[in-house]
Amino acid sequence: MLTSPVLHVTGAALASLRPGKELTRDAWQFATPELLTAFADWQKAVTDIQFQETQLNAIRDLSESRIDSQKKVVARLEKLVAAGTDTQKDLAVEQTNLIQFEIQGRKEIHEAETAVTLARRTEATLARQLQQAGLEPTMLRSAAAEGDIVVAEVPERLMDRVKLGMTCEVRFYALPNRMFSGKVSSIAPVIVKEKRVLNVQFVVKDPQDVIRPGMFADIGLGTDERQSLVMPADGVLHIGDNDYALFGLEPGTWQIVAVQIGELRGTDVEVLSGLNAGDRVLGQGAILLKPVVVHCLQSVDSPPKGAAVGHDPQDGRGRGGKGQ
Repeated sequence: MLTSPVLHVTGAALASLRPGKELTRDAWQFATPELLTAFADWQKAVTDIQFQETQLNAIRDLSESRIDSQKKVVARLEKLVAAGTDTQKDLAVEQTNLIQFEIQGRKEIHEAETAVTLARRTEATLARQLQQAGLEPTMLRSAAAEGDIVVAEVPERLMDRVKLGMTCEVRFYALPNRMFSGKVSSIAPVIVKEKRVLNVQFVVKDPQDVIRPGMFADIGLGTDERQSLVMPADGVLHIGDNDYALFGLEPGTWQIVAVQIGELRGTDVEVLSGLNAGDRVLGQGAILLKPVVVHCLQSVDSPPKGAAVGHDPQDGRGRGGKGQ
C-alpha cells in the first residue's frame, strides 16, 4: 500500500478567510488585487440578483393588485349600468383602464424578468472568471471554509490523474519545515490557455494561521492509501508524448505496451495503467532498444497491442512488475 503522492505540482495560496472585529464580519483576503476586484464584482452581482428578484416579485404583486382592483371597478359599474344609474360611457372608460393596466403590468413584469436574467448572466460570467483563476465561487459564499484556499497548476496532459476529494500534502517554500494537509475541493472547467495547465483548488487546514495569500508551495496530489504497481524506471521509454514499456511475451520476444506512469519511487516508477501485477518487463538495457521501438511504432497502426521486438535479454535484464 502507498500513501505517497500520485503527482507533484506547484501552486500558491490564493485566498484566506481572516477574522474581522465582529464574528459576522470575517473577510476574505486575496493574493492579488485582481482577484480581490473579481471577488468584489461577483459579490455585487450576487446582491444584484437578489435585488432584481425582489423587485420582480414586488412588481408582480403590484400589477396583480392593480388589475384586481380595476376588475372590481368594472364589475361594479356593470351592475350600475344594468340598473340604469351609470352610463355605458363610464363603463367603457373603466374597461379601457383595465386593458391599459394589464398591458402596463405585462410590460413592467417583462422588464423586471429581463433585469433578473441579465443579473444572473453577469453573475455567471464573473463566477466563471473566478473559476478560471482557480477559485470556486461556492467556496467563497460563506465563512464556513475549513482553511486557506490553495490552487495548484496541473499540466494539461496530467489532468486525468486529479479527482475531486483526493487528499494532498503541501509544503510552502516560506515554511519548509511544515507539512500541511488538504483535499481537492474543485477543478477549473477550462484550461489556462497561456500555460496549458488546469487550475485545481483545494483547502489547506491552517490551525495556527501561518499561511498567507500569495505564498508558493510544492503540492503532492493524491496521498490517499492505495494499491500500487511499480516497475524499473530504466524500463520506461519516453517517445513523443507517450511512455512505453517492453512486456515479455516469451523468451527472446518483447511486446511494446503503452503505459501511464506516476511518480518515481527510488529506482522504480509507479505504473498507473498499461500493466498488471506479475507482468514480466524489460528493465535495465531497455534504452538500447529504443531505436528499434521507435521504428516499430512508426510502422504499425496500433503499436501498444501489435508491435513486438525480438531481443535476447542478458543476465536478468527483464524484471517483473510488482505491487505495493
